[in-house]
Amino acid sequence: SNKGGCIVKRSMKIKRFVFVLSAFLVVGLIGGLGIGFAADRNISLGTGGMTGTYYPLGVAMAKVWSAAGIGINVGAEATGGSVENARFIKGKTMEVGFVESLIADWAYQGQEMFKGNKVENIRGLISLYPNTMQTVVKADSGIKSYADLKGKKVSCGIQGSSSVLNMKIVLETYGIPFSDIKAQYLSYGPAMELLKDGQVDAVLVDAGAPNSAIIDISTQHKIKILSIDRANIAKIVQKYPFFSSATVIPKGTYKGVDEDIVTTGSLATLCIAAEMPDDLVYKMAKALIEKKADVAKGHPKGNDINLKTAIDGFSIPIHPGALKYYKEKGAVK
Repeated sequence: SNKGGCIVKRSMKIKRFVFVLSAFLVVGLIGGLGIGFAADRNISLGTGGMTGTYYPLGVAMAKVWSAAGIGINVGAEATGGSVENARFIKGKTMEVGFVESLIADWAYQGQEMFKGNKVENIRGLISLYPNTMQTVVKADSGIKSYADLKGKKVSCGIQGSSSVLNMKIVLETYGIPFSDIKAQYLSYGPAMELLKDGQVDAVLVDAGAPNSAIIDISTQHKIKILSIDRANIAKIVQKYPFFSSATVIPKGTYKGVDEDIVTTGSLATLCIAAEMPDDLVYKMAKALIEKKADVAKGHPKGNDINLKTAIDGFSIPIHPGALKYYKEKGAVK
């Protein structure tokens, strides 16, 4: 009887082997006929810190792309932000990432922190919104314009950050050398504490409006936010194409700020690896534009996705796939 059991088991094993072999042959035959079953391509999206804007906005975009039926599964990953994302694109460990337009320019040109380490494969996918320059002073400080910052203690952001360069660029248009201000190198929170105590005269915040650090000080002190003259903004944009055209922060955005603020800034953008296939990048650009309302459900900055401003602020080449879509839609000539 045991012998009979062994024969039955062996017979079942042979049948199973024949079935598996047949399945492999069928898959091989289908593949040979070019009918293959393509799995979704896994793509990594580099964002920023979890408490910033890039991460939640990136999560919303990843969901939209993954659900769009374009053959990709996108995972949003928290990172150190623009500089790190550009380096990930270079190292081919991420396909797409949030990179501020100024940082993208430095990466592509091999300047500043990218000296000797050019990111030649970085391409523009879509421009999103300006990280607006918001220079905050106390309302009773007597500082009414960037021209009045001469000789003043001004917090310009962390040393080596793009904020410091932005301040230099704006002051240049007012004929003020950067050395004529007493520059302080602090992050927004500590800088605002010093402004409250009168230990600095002005604080530059480079971020989308409204910003929590500015909201905080506006509830305790009467503040003013400096506007940049439109003629100065035109000069800046002409010389530095990665800046946005004049952007208005509407009055009432912050408590006690009862006038529109005219400003500019480097833009938050999505950059993508040059190696990504044109047809896929075309579909990715199309999905973001057509499904922006779904992105906005995940984060309100999704509302800033706009065909008209899709290539604003890019000084680096736009990916051919995205460019094809924008040209078809008449957004680019």
